[in-house]
Formats: sequence, structure tokens, C-alpha cells
Amino acid sequence: MKMAVRILKEIFDFFCGDWRVFWGIALTVVVIEGIEGLPALAAVRPWAGLIFFVGVALSLVNSLQRETKE
Repeated sequence: MKMAVRILKEIFDFFCGDWRVFWGIALTVVVIEGIEGLPALAAVRPWAGLIFFVGVALSLVNSLQRETKE
């Protein structure tokens, strides 16, 4: 079991490396899927690409600021 957890952690560290990045991007994807799937949010669909870009950028900036604090 410990080996499986270690392998999964190594995979996570390779692809993402930070929980803030992971949850920020996951939340952004959920918001974009909500925009695409809910008829009530149809007016926001043209902005979905920009919302995705801003969400990912904010996640990365937040993580970078935390990493560079001294």
C-alpha cells in the first residue's frame, strides 16, 4: 500500500506538483463545464476561453508567489 501511495504521489508531483495549482485548475474546469452545460449561462459562453485562461493563470501566479516568498 505504501508503494502505491508513493507511486501516485510521484505521478502527481510530475504532472502538477502543487495542490494549489491542481485545485485552481480543477475549479476552473468545473466553472467552464458549468458555463458550457447550463442554458442559464449561455450569455457567458463567448467568454469561456478568457475565463479559462484567467483561471489557470491565477492558479499559477498564486503558486509562484507562494514559492518565491522568503
